[in-house]
Amino acid sequence: MQAGQNLQGLPSSSHNRLDNPSFATADFGSESAEGKPKGGFKLRPILAILWRNAFLIGGVTAVAGGLAFLGYLRTPVVYEGNFTILVEPITSQARATDPTAISRAQVTQDNSSIDYPTLLEVLQSPELLSKIAAQIQSRYPEVSSSSLSRDLEYQNFTVIRKGTNLLDSTRTIDVTYRGTDPQGVQFILEKLAEGYLRFSLEDRKTRIGGGVEFIEDQLPALQQRVNNLESQIQAIRQRYRFNDPNVENQEVAEQLRDVEEKRLDAETLLREQATLYGNLQNQLRLTPEQGLAASALSQNPRYQDLLTQLKRVESQIAVSLARFNEESPIVQRLREQERNLNQLILRETGQILGQSSPGVPGSSQVVSFQDALRVSLIGQLVTSANQTKALQARINQIAATENELNRRLTELPALTRQYNTLQQQLDIATKTLNQFLLQRETLRVEAAQKEVPWEIISKPKLATNPVTGTPIAKRGKKALQMAVATLGAGVLLGVLAALLRERLRNVFVTANDLQDAVQLPFLGVIPSAGNRVGSLSNGKGMRASDPFLDAFSSLYTNLRFLNANSPVRSIAVSSVEPGDGKTTIALNLAQMASSMGQRVLLVDANFFAPQIHTLLDVSNQRGLTDTLRQKVDVEEVIQKSSLDDNLSVLVAGPIQVDATKLFASYEMQNLARRLQEMFDLVIYDTPALDGLTDVNFLAAQTDGLLMVVGVNKTKRSRFNETLEGLKKYRLPIVGVVANHTSRRQAYYSVAQQGGIQNGMPSAFLGKLKEPSDAVR
Repeated sequence: MQAGQNLQGLPSSSHNRLDNPSFATADFGSESAEGKPKGGFKLRPILAILWRNAFLIGGVTAVAGGLAFLGYLRTPVVYEGNFTILVEPITSQARATDPTAISRAQVTQDNSSIDYPTLLEVLQSPELLSKIAAQIQSRYPEVSSSSLSRDLEYQNFTVIRKGTNLLDSTRTIDVTYRGTDPQGVQFILEKLAEGYLRFSLEDRKTRIGGGVEFIEDQLPALQQRVNNLESQIQAIRQRYRFNDPNVENQEVAEQLRDVEEKRLDAETLLREQATLYGNLQNQLRLTPEQGLAASALSQNPRYQDLLTQLKRVESQIAVSLARFNEESPIVQRLREQERNLNQLILRETGQILGQSSPGVPGSSQVVSFQDALRVSLIGQLVTSANQTKALQARINQIAATENELNRRLTELPALTRQYNTLQQQLDIATKTLNQFLLQRETLRVEAAQKEVPWEIISKPKLATNPVTGTPIAKRGKKALQMAVATLGAGVLLGVLAALLRERLRNVFVTANDLQDAVQLPFLGVIPSAGNRVGSLSNGKGMRASDPFLDAFSSLYTNLRFLNANSPVRSIAVSSVEPGDGKTTIALNLAQMASSMGQRVLLVDANFFAPQIHTLLDVSNQRGLTDTLRQKVDVEEVIQKSSLDDNLSVLVAGPIQVDATKLFASYEMQNLARRLQEMFDLVIYDTPALDGLTDVNFLAAQTDGLLMVVGVNKTKRSRFNETLEGLKKYRLPIVGVVANHTSRRQAYYSVAQQGGIQNGMPSAFLGKLKEPSDAVR
């Protein structure tokens, strides 16, 4: 396999526990070892930055505060005065007799007839202020409408209504003015009071005159509108012949109900007569016309006499035929009589039917004899037929009336709506016309009044000291606001300077900065203690609570119990940049693990600058490079360390060009699996990751990377770039370690995880001493 082969080309077995979901190495985006959730706003880093740069922030704030204080002292003092105007009567009797109240039917929610927001706008308008400024300029020419408007903008001149809500609102307006000259303030207040009183009188006159003129202009059009609406309503009444469409609607509805009832009764009678008619016709087998004809024939004496003679002749023929044949003279004479009688009967039938039932043919049923019962039934048949025709005619008439009522009832809603609309418009127009007429008369009464509508209840005066009686001088609110704003800007500028300083430093200043910046398991904090190699096993020169010893004890404990279901068997100790202390941490971590009874192999995989053989004083003639090039078996180059019987060392071997490419070989994969089977824990000291991707192949053969970050040394930007690269290759990271911290930070970090007992957290000391916890 070539050294440049990517990680995806490695066999699945070479990835070790990367795909094991139960393994506790950090995947990017997972929760940290302390259970901190991903994302979210963290306040501690911000507070830490502010605390570290407290002097810088305080200095900038102090300078800004000094400038604000100087600016405040240089602000000139001002004098303040005010007066109060009563713009409405305060008693019900006075309001009832006030001319302005007569012409105002509408009041506000606070029982006031004045629109105070609009009034305040008018009192501060440039047009009114220019008239008042013209009076002030006789003594103070510098005062103008523009200067008064600026004073309004800067709140040196205020016009407000006393009271802020409906419960405590008043009918008074308070006017306040501030200036540097007390005499000028007093004079301006007096002119403002005179100008506002003059405005109230002029406003009333102008308003009344304009109101009367407006009413006079509107009256003709209103009168014409009332007349037009009355004419339209009158035309509708005359056309449709009603006074009120609502009443007409009710009457038509009642008539329609009556007609419907009559129609139903007539239809019931019609059905009864139709049934009777059908029954009689079935019995007689005659139409009414045929029945009348048959009845007439049966009741005619001549016709009946002819029938009797015919029957007698027919009897004689029958008797003669018994004695003679058909050619007999006697029979022939009788036949002649029969023919004559039939002709007479036919002639008589035609005459009778022509008189009583013209157009009815003389059928056998008609000419047959009708007895008294059939004659009675024929009478009922004729009567039923006549009543049926009469009922049908009545129903047709009722239907026509019903259709007419339905049509009228259908058009009434639209007509009613039109009528009601016109009536409403007429009512509104009439009411408006009456109001205008009343308003014109009341305005004429009001125009006769000469009194000033408003009243000064608090005369213009300066705010004075109650003891000395001298005007009170004070600085304006704007100066104080400017000073506060300057001080706030100083604080903000100091914070921005602190944030900029931290960004330019681009390092992790404390271990807490690193812990807050990454979402990886934070496994330990190593203090700066020089070269402490070889001191962990015998404790020379150290107390039982030495932070250096405690830090590695805590690191090993956190690593050992990172995941109880799948313990760490091999790790690669690396860093972003050279000099972060990864070799020292790898060596001391191996020594700590071996002191706990673990069979540990420390592999020097830093082919650029191997240091393990120098620190442990062992030979570097043959090592990892020779094994990967298959020049020697690994068991021949593994050396025992004098620091601990359980600690073995595999040095790097002679430095060779491009030796790191051997990390991507199958030999490296096979060697990693073999070493993991031989030892309980294999620790690889790798080159720095910055700009070197070959180390990724070695990391892929382990349970994960242990990232060493130098506090106040490792660049944040490079660290983040390296993490992005590891994320790209989906390499596991078991956690991070902060190195080169102060002893106070290291001891505090270890103490946070539990009590200290002989350099080990008491929560895990008993477990590590048990043989069953050692990885076999």
